[in-house]
Amino acid sequence: MKRLAVGLALGLVGGAALATQSRAPTVVALDDAVVKTPPPRTASITLLAQGENAFVGKLTLAPGGAVPVHRDATEEYIHVLSGSGTITIDGVEHALSAGHTVYMPAEAEVSYANGDEELVAIQVFAGPEPAAKYDDWKVLN
Repeated sequence: MKRLAVGLALGLVGGAALATQSRAPTVVALDDAVVKTPPPRTASITLLAQGENAFVGKLTLAPGGAVPVHRDATEEYIHVLSGSGTITIDGVEHALSAGHTVYMPAEAEVSYANGDEELVAIQVFAGPEPAAKYDDWKVLN
């Protein structure tokens, strides 16, 4: 029941975002948040909050995992809680480890190669549209 309430509060039903004019305020405990993963289960996203102007999630990526080259329509921010790797933004490589915060402009070309430990990071999109990539991920809880 908690999962359904959280999903409804986040505007999610059956893994798809609802098209709404406004969203109700929410408070989500980490243990109650919806967790999703893609088919190979090398990553997961914990859906923490999603409004009309932003998305916040806890992102995990398996050791040695990678995020392929892509562009998002809005600004993106990543704050690394644990793990390390290399992020490439518009052709420039940057080493990341716990405590680093990354800003990626809208439409920046981005890729990421994870190190030997699981990466745990807080991810923020300045606009919820890029988070739609998680709609097809399978709910784990």
